Amino acid sequence: MDKKPCTHECLTATEFGKALICRDCGIVHWHFMNMSMRFDVADFLGLADTLAEAANNVRMGANKKGKSPVLTLVNPTQRLN
Repeated sequence: MDKKPCTHECLTATEFGKALICRDCGIVHWHFMNMSMRFDVADFLGLADTLAEAANNVRMGANKKGKSPVLTLVNPTQRLN
């Protein structure tokens, strides 16, 4: 096999995470906290669009009420009695 190693190009790096792309294989590597995820470009763009729309909706809701949004973490394994 003559597969050359990936060459990662930084798309962004912030305090929340970073995204790298290998243009040769078309994979986006997204690093967030202690997670690392790999997406093909189309899937990554779909995720990015979904998150951008959700963030916009949160901001619009906050602007309507005049206060910052409150997000709640839901534990799917928690049982209700």
